Amino acid sequence: MEHLSIAEENYLKAIFKISEKEDKAVQNKALSLEMDTSAASVTDMMKRLADKALIHRESHKGVTLTLEGIRIAKQLVRKHRLWEVFW
Repeated sequence: MEHLSIAEENYLKAIFKISEKEDKAVQNKALSLEMDTSAASVTDMMKRLADKALIHRESHKGVTLTLEGIRIAKQLVRKHRLWEVFW
């Protein structure tokens, strides 16, 4: 797995969480609300994640996780759930 920053990991988890609920491409606005950050910050991060091939970006449709993005997001969610169980 390519090294990801904590912010990148948090965005992957947020995209995964939102996409599980809505079962469609995730809009920047939804991410902005989930992450409590500006739309510009979300756009910058989406570019970074797309450059790492972790998301697909479609103009005016939002983003979806690639297979690798899904794999990493699931791994992160599992790790965090385990921490919650033991703490």
